[in-house]
Amino acid sequence: MEKKWHNRIRKDILGIDLKVPLVDGAQRPYINLDNAATTPPLLPVVQTVQAFLPWYSSVHRGFGYKSQLSTEVYHEARRQIMTFFGAPGQEYIALFVKNTSEGLNKLAARLPAVGNGEVISTWMEHHSNDLPWRLRKEAEFIELTGEGCLDLADLESKLKKGRRRYKLVTVCGASNVTGIINPLQTIAELAHHYGAQIAVDAAQLAPHYPIRLRTAGAEPIDYISLSGHKIYAPFGTGVLFGPVETFRAGTPDQVGGGGVIAVSREEVVFAPLPDREEVGTPNLIGALALATALRWLAKNGFERIAAYERKLTKYAYDGLKTVPGLILYGPPPERYPRIGVISFNLEGIPHGLVAAYLAFEAGIGVRHGCFCARPYVHHLLGLTKDQILSYENLAKAGRKCLLPGMVRVSFGFYNTEAEIDLLVAALKNLREEEGKIKNRYQIDPATGEYLPKIGDFKGALLRHTKTFFHL
Repeated sequence: MEKKWHNRIRKDILGIDLKVPLVDGAQRPYINLDNAATTPPLLPVVQTVQAFLPWYSSVHRGFGYKSQLSTEVYHEARRQIMTFFGAPGQEYIALFVKNTSEGLNKLAARLPAVGNGEVISTWMEHHSNDLPWRLRKEAEFIELTGEGCLDLADLESKLKKGRRRYKLVTVCGASNVTGIINPLQTIAELAHHYGAQIAVDAAQLAPHYPIRLRTAGAEPIDYISLSGHKIYAPFGTGVLFGPVETFRAGTPDQVGGGGVIAVSREEVVFAPLPDREEVGTPNLIGALALATALRWLAKNGFERIAAYERKLTKYAYDGLKTVPGLILYGPPPERYPRIGVISFNLEGIPHGLVAAYLAFEAGIGVRHGCFCARPYVHHLLGLTKDQILSYENLAKAGRKCLLPGMVRVSFGFYNTEAEIDLLVAALKNLREEEGKIKNRYQIDPATGEYLPKIGDFKGALLRHTKTFFHL
């Protein structure tokens, strides 16, 4: 029953049987294990967009039928997205943005009451939930345990010492490096007890784990930011949820057409929400795509999908432990809840070479480096301050080939145990044939990119690229 169900929903991924070229000239079905960066599109999302495109027109800009229809579709998409995430319209607003990063930057800009030293973030964060606060608000940061989990005792200590001074605690729902799911209910309770709000970077959590702003009997979440391109809706949109009161007054972070209801030589009158915060022509297609993807998740049993991914994560973690010399980061999934994100290193083999070998010789797409979460990766790698400074100087000098990092695999609901088996087998082969494989690759000192010594991969890639620009 489980396999039949999974085979059925797996077919809704566009390009599921796509083949990619290998270095030996053969082609192999692509195994995408880079879902933490971007998920592939759902076929029903693409079909919905294609069905609507003949009716596509301006939103809030015209009185023709197509324009009125487009406006209603945009409004309905917002309503459905708010319902999916449990955001009651009388209390919350959902603002469309490009992605999670823009949402968090907007939030940082629209909290004028939050001043220097009044924000608590964590050393686990993606740069998008670190830099907006660090550079605008001079945030303090929660420390980490040796395994890379949040030190909640440190959080409570900071909140207690700065009682009523801290206005916001901002934290990722799940790490994009280790997949650790943070205890949001506990963090929300602590924040609210000490007079602070909580903001969640849900870029990783939202696609794989049910999250709601308000649920009966649970502590509410104040702000959530997320991206559509990580939820099988690749049309350039994201959402920032927050209390209406936060955005009702003040000057929006961006101004222009669509955000005002009156402008004279003497005065500017901003429009009501949400228009005042969504300047210019909105991304109607992105909003429709995201709403469709969320409907698909609900229809196909989001809880069941999340349970399948948990099982797959455990299977992958156990399989990777059998690879000689492989180092796993973060606590095991049976001891700490995780989404399907696992980072590792192979002793003695650069992370860039591992990723290149998997791509060119196994047809497996992964990611390597620091995943836009450098302080967290530095902590997990156990780097000293002197080592970090040395690596920063190398980066400034343009020598990326020597920078530290990890290899990351990340799963979507469509990935299978058979694909995990192929990954583990490829890594074991790399371990066994390490010397020969190292001799087959060369590194670009400036980019840190490994490429096969034979063949013309870059040339072939460029020719493939140009095929999408022919009329």
